[in-house]
Amino acid sequence: MNKNYLLSFALAGFAFITMGMQCNKEMPPPIIPVFQYTAKLSLTPLKKVYSINDTIWIEYKTADKTLFDKLSASNISTDTTFLKVFFTLIKQYPIDRNIDTYASVVVENGLDINFGPLVSTRNDLNFITYCNNDPYYFKVGIILLKTGVYSLQPGAVVSPCPDKKTNLPSTFMYTFDLPDCNYSVWKSIATQSANGQDSYIGFGIEGKQIFAIKVE
Repeated sequence: MNKNYLLSFALAGFAFITMGMQCNKEMPPPIIPVFQYTAKLSLTPLKKVYSINDTIWIEYKTADKTLFDKLSASNISTDTTFLKVFFTLIKQYPIDRNIDTYASVVVENGLDINFGPLVSTRNDLNFITYCNNDPYYFKVGIILLKTGVYSLQPGAVVSPCPDKKTNLPSTFMYTFDLPDCNYSVWKSIATQSANGQDSYIGFGIEGKQIFAIKVE
């Protein structure tokens, strides 16, 4: 290997490192949330084992157009926002690599929903709340159609109404207002889960951010 080749190789490596450093410098700083909203969901009925065609009702309702902020430990007025809500239903056991529909969905208050399987093991529900000054409200029913063990994870994004162009950066976390989110159901199949997320799912169930569903 001649010296010219070694020199060219070294210069190329130096240029690559320099470009990487410049790219890092040009990356915008991470967005720090101004608000960290949290809210509780009601879920009924609470069971250890559900049957096919059972309906799990999930409801969220506020007294006014405010959300609780963890950072300030106070309610924040959010009268010019709406919620982009999502629920993810993942089949954890038995292993199922096919794209399948595990449930159907009904709503009580006329919201337009999108629901269905997009990838294997997973069904997604998405909808938005009304953009007005009424309190946040939705009630959805998940009708269980297939046997197995599932995890149900809710989430939401606070978005500005059309007449408000900007919104202060925030995060949003739902927790279930339940004494227990069926951790024992998850623990019984955790090592056999098809999704390789044992710690994440278990932590979420213990933290009441994820609900475990067993259907027989």
